[in-house]
Amino acid sequence: MSPDSGWIGSVGGDSRAVDDMMARAFERARRHPFWRHLYRDGGHWRDAPVCQKSDLLAALDGFSPAGEDRGIYLVRSGGSAGGGPLIFPVDIAENHAQRQALAGHLLARGVFTPRSVVLNLFAYTGLYRTAAIVDDLLERCYATTLPMSAQSPYSDMRAAAALFQPTHLAGTPSVLTLFANWCEESGQPLPQIPQLLYAGELMRDSVRERLCRTFGIRQIWSLYGAAETGIWAVCDATATPGLFSILPRIVLEIASPDADGFGEIVVTNTWRERFPLFRYSQGDVGRIVVRDGERMLEVRGRRPRTFRFYEISYDDSGFPAVAEGCAAWQAVLDLGAGGCDRLGLHVVCDDPAILPVVAERLRRHMKQDEGGDTTYVRAVTFADLHIDPTTAKTATLVDRRR
Repeated sequence: MSPDSGWIGSVGGDSRAVDDMMARAFERARRHPFWRHLYRDGGHWRDAPVCQKSDLLAALDGFSPAGEDRGIYLVRSGGSAGGGPLIFPVDIAENHAQRQALAGHLLARGVFTPRSVVLNLFAYTGLYRTAAIVDDLLERCYATTLPMSAQSPYSDMRAAAALFQPTHLAGTPSVLTLFANWCEESGQPLPQIPQLLYAGELMRDSVRERLCRTFGIRQIWSLYGAAETGIWAVCDATATPGLFSILPRIVLEIASPDADGFGEIVVTNTWRERFPLFRYSQGDVGRIVVRDGERMLEVRGRRPRTFRFYEISYDDSGFPAVAEGCAAWQAVLDLGAGGCDRLGLHVVCDDPAILPVVAERLRRHMKQDEGGDTTYVRAVTFADLHIDPTTAKTATLVDRRR
């Protein structure tokens, strides 16, 4: 396995085919009202800037499905960047075509078979509908879905598993960890489920070991993508953890790679023509590698100052308002009881009376329920704040999850 030498990486096409794909995608983007402000002055796709979530939010300001002559598929992206969630439109037929291609890719890789039975514990709430996307993929693979979703009571999840004997358990690592905790604490272990499918978060080693031990998992798979781009990559996380096989018609670029080839993952999705998605940064860091003659994406994690917390992507831009009235702050991610994600805001302040106010702001900012222990606020001194050893500066975000 070796890093790919080119700045651009694509699966399923030589450099000339990639150049043609990107040129056509660029022309569609230049003509579209969403992107005219961003690409109108460009003469060649190679000179076009990378698109960020803030650009999408600006482009979608004022957009309404009522102005469209035919229906659209709406997807919600989580996070706080730009001040709120992103609701992105996709053409229904194009969305179905990408899903069908992905289903064929999953069948070819052996992720599912028509005999698969999958306990689906992904989220389905509001316009955030990962569970429904996975249900659709399973039906396109002729597999059976048990559509429980992350919002179901744990007792119902366990009852469905005991009744239907699933071959796969599916969900985000954080939700699956909570389910594992419930099974152990309630004294109701599940029958062994041989395979696991996760997405939405990185799988830490401690979580992997925990889930394999609790559920008897022997094979782990992972899906990768974003609400804006759709799902476009799959990983055999048992045989080649972190290495993703890419769907055709997806062009990847690694922006500003370091000496090891790692840089910002930039995606052009040529399945999306009605609402073009050209050179979009997902906020993750990775590199393109060659393994057994195939170009694959190696994902390392989120770019600095962004993180995932219970399925949703965030950045640190909202914490200054949360910590208003404090002299300094630092966000710290760690694992609480049972290995569940926890976010603490360490603050330096003169008046301890402000701490409950900051704690309530933090809970609301992270959209956590009252009375839970997923967030907390702690008073510290300046000397207690973590210093980044590389920059010698006080870090705004410290991730201690392993």
